[in-house]
Parts: sequence; structure tokens; C-alpha cells
Amino acid sequence: MARRLAMMELSANRSLSRLMRIPFLICCLVLSASAAAESALHGAWRINLEETDKVAVKYEDGSGMKGGGIKPSINVMGLPMPRSYRQSPMSDLAAKDPEVLRCTAMRIDVQDKKVALHYDDNAKETLVKGDYRGRTSKWSKRKIQQKYKTPERTVTKTWSLRDDGRLLVAVKINPRGDKARTFKRVFDPVTQTPQTGVTEPGDADG
Repeated sequence: MARRLAMMELSANRSLSRLMRIPFLICCLVLSASAAAESALHGAWRINLEETDKVAVKYEDGSGMKGGGIKPSINVMGLPMPRSYRQSPMSDLAAKDPEVLRCTAMRIDVQDKKVALHYDDNAKETLVKGDYRGRTSKWSKRKIQQKYKTPERTVTKTWSLRDDGRLLVAVKINPRGDKARTFKRVFDPVTQTPQTGVTEPGDADG
């Protein structure tokens, strides 16, 4: 009899434990949804070449740069791109062009502790809040920022909402022993049309 009562008590405790997990899971989902709702950067974005050209700084090859840093190049969109070389074999972080400078479309998914960035439906980047694997990431309602260092350079990537509703992306690359350069992109918000499901540029001012 005592054994049966003990088994019943154990079963009841397990059931109670499972029930207690449900509010916790609901709370986690609510916090995640709340983080997305509070962020003005959450959603889909498409590059605006005209606005990007207004803020892009055109760097010329050999313009005050030393041999060990960044050699500017031009990508297919006609925008300035950093080209890295002479990477140290001791570096764990590859000195390559940031994907955010290559893409024409981007989706930002903001969660409580992570931000997922999807570039052109193929590349993905995940930012973890705080210090994580040599990268420091933080964000607020209108801004996301990540910093990291390699033996070759220091990189600061910033996503911020402009007053006109467009997204400004700035990537500052500071090579060791060379001049720092900042590469910028401007994106328009994209909305989902209920009839076709096709994404179209949103209403950014200007």
C-alpha cells in the first residue's frame, strides 16, 4: 500500500512539473514576440541603390592605404567594397567581405537574445547578445551593432533606422596600421501583400 501511494505521489509530482513548464514556455514565446514587436528593424528590407549612392564614400585604389590592409574594389552593383588580403594564419575570423555589403535583400529577425540576419535567401548571420566567440553584439529598438577584432583589423557593423524610415547599414573596417574605412548601404522596408504574397517596397519618406 505504501509503495502504491509513493508511486502515485511520484506520478503527481511529475504531472505538476510538466504543468509548471507550460507557463515558462509561454513566457519565453511572449518575450521573443515582444522583442520582435519592439524592434523597428524587424522585417524584410531591399537595397535602395539611389539612396546608397548618396551616402557611399568612393575610395580609390592606393588613396593613402598601405600594403597590408584593405584594397577597395567595385562589386556588380557599382558600389565600393572592401577587399581583404594578407590574412594572418593565426586568425579564427576570416577577413572576408561582410555579407551585408554584398546583398540586395535582407531579413532581420529580432529575438530576445539573438538577431538572425538572412541575406538574399542564401547566407545567414546570427548575432548573440553580449560577448560571444570574440564578437560583441547589442541592440535597441532602432539600432543593432556588432564589433569584433582579428589580428588584421577591427570591424564595427551597425544597422540603424533613419528618420525617413529607411535602414542605414554602416560597416567600419579599421585595418591594423592602415586608415579606417566605412562602407554604407541604404535599404527600403518591404511589406507583404495579402493578395499575392509578393514582397513590395514599403512607404519610406522621400
